[in-house]
Amino acid sequence: QCFALKLISSMDSKTKGKVKKKKKHLIRRMTSYNYTLMILTAWVNGFFWALMPIVGWAGYAPDPTGATCTINWRKNDVSFVSYTMTVITINFAMPLGVMFYCYYNVSQKMKQYSPSNCPDHINRDWSNQVAVTKMSVVMILMFLLAWSPYSIVCLWASFGDPKEIPPAMAIVAPLFAKSSTFYNPCIYVAANKK
Repeated sequence: QCFALKLISSMDSKTKGKVKKKKKHLIRRMTSYNYTLMILTAWVNGFFWALMPIVGWAGYAPDPTGATCTINWRKNDVSFVSYTMTVITINFAMPLGVMFYCYYNVSQKMKQYSPSNCPDHINRDWSNQVAVTKMSVVMILMFLLAWSPYSIVCLWASFGDPKEIPPAMAIVAPLFAKSSTFYNPCIYVAANKK
């Protein structure tokens, strides 16, 4: 449920500001309306996926620790499988595909230019672009680290025997997913020590 929110929250206004500084013709100007719309979309998406198990598409159950609730992956009926596959496709695979597509295009664009044939003011800006790109790669890797174990557990429960999932994995996977909100601020602070 938080995959899309994670993707949108990683679109930081300062990062966007660095990218659009000299390249206004490459990207559309981000306004407060655009950011509000992205945040609202993330909240509606999260609310929708959180509400579906309540209204009967899949269901909730206590997690293995009993401390919180999660999707009831121990009951791998048609409702659970269809819900899980839809959530993983829309909120994990699609954002991941968009991230890889964008990173690939940025890296290809950066390869076209060499620092030797650019004026000094563009070289300074270009070094910022390289730093932002590296920070983006780390954020993508952390997205994978946070959400892949949970996706694997859900897929295992959908297409295998949920009783065979090791208890340690059943506990660690949701914890990694829940810790995902912590990573981006830490990455951003570490990358912007000024």
